[in-house]
Amino acid sequence: MRIEKITMFHVQLPMKFNFKTAKGSLNLRDTIIIKVESPNGLSGFGEVVAFTTPFYTSETFADAWKILEETYLPEILQKDFSHPFEIHKFFRKPLPMALAGLENALLDLYFKEKNENLITGLFQEKLADKIPRGAVLGQMSDAQTIKEIDQLINSGVKRIKLKISPQIGTDLIKKLVKRYPQITFALDANRSFQLTDWPVIKALDELGLACIEEPFAIKDLSELKLLTELSVNFSTPLCFDESVQDLESLKILTELPFQTMLNVKIGRLGGLYQTQKAIEFCRQHQIGFWIGSMVESGISKILHVQLAALSGNAMAGDLSDSKHYFDQDLIQPEIAFPNGWMTVPTGAGIGLSVNEVALDRYTVNKLSLTSLK
Repeated sequence: MRIEKITMFHVQLPMKFNFKTAKGSLNLRDTIIIKVESPNGLSGFGEVVAFTTPFYTSETFADAWKILEETYLPEILQKDFSHPFEIHKFFRKPLPMALAGLENALLDLYFKEKNENLITGLFQEKLADKIPRGAVLGQMSDAQTIKEIDQLINSGVKRIKLKISPQIGTDLIKKLVKRYPQITFALDANRSFQLTDWPVIKALDELGLACIEEPFAIKDLSELKLLTELSVNFSTPLCFDESVQDLESLKILTELPFQTMLNVKIGRLGGLYQTQKAIEFCRQHQIGFWIGSMVESGISKILHVQLAALSGNAMAGDLSDSKHYFDQDLIQPEIAFPNGWMTVPTGAGIGLSVNEVALDRYTVNKLSLTSLK
């Protein structure tokens, strides 16, 4: 592959609501879109999903932009390589989300040149024709939560993840599970509980939840081995997201004394090279996996839609309509789940087109670099 030009776009997408979790809130999504262009006139797109503050992982938008501008993009423009995965050999101690965005853009271009779908081509398996919608609700008043759930049920949603924290208690969760027996509920605490709060988590086991995601504020997953005695007869899977950023930490899940799951996000894992290995590991070791989302644009999310169409997903992903979050997305057609189901796109590359008019509309800054070859 030869890359002739690379452009980075700083995009700001206004959100329709304030999305609140235990670690912060979001009402404007800053994101980086990368466009790579080849001498034959084709283009590939990827997205860097780092946030402006380090509330999720330590990598921030500013960190990603800087390393892309100063290191990754200039070096890629000077290299010839046969497959995008080769870039993982070029950079030492890479920033995962920055590298993932660049890798995804190169993969989009690579598979467009082959006239083949990116995810189908990587995994060499047929995708499901349709996937169900899963929803995520941030922290809000009890009345607003109930209103939102009623609306989601009317739109065909059957799996809802609720953001929780020690401050909001668990009484509402118990009421919701009883009120909506037709819904599969999952919880996400964003690492807001301490290990000493285990009795609170243990009390949720009776609710038949799909999983409890990232309950504990810990520095290392190995600390959870301390729960060996406490976790006896605990049946709800504990799911891990930001605690698993590489394959080494994923392997620790096989050593923990309870059932585990993995929330798969391409950016957090450092690209599809690592994501593919993570999914293969989960399949081999009976770790349930399912597909998350980073409140990103459709350029990244559409890849997650297609990952959710792979065999073995443990439950519906955190994937909702583009219109749920933004007035306008950066892809066409936009992501939509009529009656709770979405037809999975399988076109070349990422599967559909980037709306470059919308991309220009929401761009507040951009940088272009050209090959000197």
